Amino acid sequence: MQAALASAEYARDEQSVVIATVPGASGFFAQRDTFEEARENLRDVIEGNVLLALQVGTPIQDIEGVPTEERDEQTLASSSLTR
Repeated sequence: MQAALASAEYARDEQSVVIATVPGASGFFAQRDTFEEARENLRDVIEGNVLLALQVGTPIQDIEGVPTEERDEQTLASSSLTR
């Protein structure tokens, strides 16, 4: 998620609303009054898309320039214990 947020682009529209997008990721966008709020909303959008894909069993959408890998629970649990 951090890599996707790092690649995000921000712009103001004609009403001065901040629009945050992730290039190369269809549907990954958010808007708010400030850059910080737009970034936080974008984080929620990315997380929500990933969680929805996992829940319904569809592939997680590729984000251009952001590597993704699927790991099982045991791998995650053992890697967090060794930190």
